[in-house]
Amino acid sequence: MTITEAVEEGMFQSENPINELNRMLVRYDLTPNQAKVYLFLSKIGIKTASEISKALKIPRTETYHLLSTLQQKGIIFSVFGKPTKFNAVGIEESLEILVNNEKNRVSELDAGKESLVKLWNIIPKYGEDENEDQNNKFQSLQGRNSILVKLEQMIKESKENILVLGTEADFKRFYFTEFTELLNKTKSDLKILTDHSPDMPHIFESVSSKKVKKIEDKNREDFCFIIKDDSEVIFFISNNQVKDMLAVWTDSKAFVTTLRSLFSLMWKKSHHIDETDAESLLGSEITYEHRLREIEQEKIILNYLQENFQILDKDGDIKK
Repeated sequence: MTITEAVEEGMFQSENPINELNRMLVRYDLTPNQAKVYLFLSKIGIKTASEISKALKIPRTETYHLLSTLQQKGIIFSVFGKPTKFNAVGIEESLEILVNNEKNRVSELDAGKESLVKLWNIIPKYGEDENEDQNNKFQSLQGRNSILVKLEQMIKESKENILVLGTEADFKRFYFTEFTELLNKTKSDLKILTDHSPDMPHIFESVSSKKVKKIEDKNREDFCFIIKDDSEVIFFISNNQVKDMLAVWTDSKAFVTTLRSLFSLMWKKSHHIDETDAESLLGSEITYEHRLREIEQEKIILNYLQENFQILDKDGDIKK
């Protein structure tokens, strides 16, 4: 059996785990074809550019370019001879190299930030209306990384309060990030409303129980948002037509105030995760009339959101 036949029968077939590896390596700043070449050499061993090109059905000129780039990244190496042959660095070492490459790139970007800001400030502004209202900005955020960057910025810049509402399912995608660590470190008044199962580990379990309450009304679990200093909010969008996570950031005063009111109502009637139902009722008798007023307030808030903030079209873009 030739190399090409072996590749066609085994590697890169849809049901093969190596196909999933290919998709995962793209997250480490590799293109699909770069990942394919690396995985091919990892499993097949030393090969010439011509053999790689033929086996993977990639044009020879592109194959040389891919091999050159992978050598620059440090995850494949050449074996001198005629013709030149190539082999791959081990997977664990390669991942370490790729991660360090990204860390170095981020450090370089961070180091150049101050110079960029200085240059930007030198350039005068043209055609700006000083009376133009700078509020009511909306920004569509798609994908975990873009949302996480905005969340981290909001938490770090917060001076007064951070209000978090959402279920475990909403936030589990931020498990292996600095999200909860930043919440723990914040000096702002932190309040979290979420669901809770005492038998399962929770993403907010490291946060003081005094700052976390359980969502009592299951009908409100569809909402997920984070408010910073009563001035801006990230509102998560449920959209089955969009594959990645989707959210909207806004500093719209009307939008922030409305969600703040909804949070306050829910916080008031909820109890902390370390309290029993009986404990939560002590000293907090709620009259029937009071509960009716709360329900009516919630209804007004929800109707307002539905009528005024249908801000995404079917493609996930902000409506004009």
